[in-house]
Amino acid sequence: MDEWYPNKLVVGSEGTTGTYAFMKTVFDRDQEFRYAEFGIYMGDTARNVCELFPNCELHLFDYTRAVQRAEAKLMGYPNKISYFGNTQKFNDSYNWSLMKLIGQHEGAPIYDYCFLDGAHTVAVDALNFFLCDRLLRVGGYMDFDDYKWRLRGSSLDPAKIPAIGEQYTDEQIDAFQVRMIVDDLVRRDQRYEEVVKNKVFRKVA
Repeated sequence: MDEWYPNKLVVGSEGTTGTYAFMKTVFDRDQEFRYAEFGIYMGDTARNVCELFPNCELHLFDYTRAVQRAEAKLMGYPNKISYFGNTQKFNDSYNWSLMKLIGQHEGAPIYDYCFLDGAHTVAVDALNFFLCDRLLRVGGYMDFDDYKWRLRGSSLDPAKIPAIGEQYTDEQIDAFQVRMIVDDLVRRDQRYEEVVKNKVFRKVA
């Protein structure tokens, strides 16, 4: 099954306001920095980042059709933007693109801000955290969306998207998997300090 992800999700038209509102407190408008976003969907968070920080370079990761949608939406902005699309095959994800970037940059950190708003699952995003950590500069920020989200009751509930029931156990469908990643991986890492509760962590070492 190559195309299983729904065309419409329950999201706001302004993207994740908490992310770019926080970014305004730590970056100047004309500052040059590199931002990575995983799970861009309609591209509205990225659009606001472009508007607020015209010298920001963006790396945007998602399924190919979301990437194509974002390319059309963001083509009028002056920012340097790189797009990384992946298929909907069960074992493909933006982590494959990240592994290639680590190889291209020989493991050197390249990001100042990583916003993780993608799969929301341990299977994909636990690894994504570790890969982002390899590419995040000291002093940079790791931002997690949807701390209290789970598959059950969401737009990806298996009652609506049968493929979810094929990919995950009932325990995983009912688990708050972003919370697991934040609590059990990020908070336990002394190299990160929490700066926005349950959401943004700064890499201090």
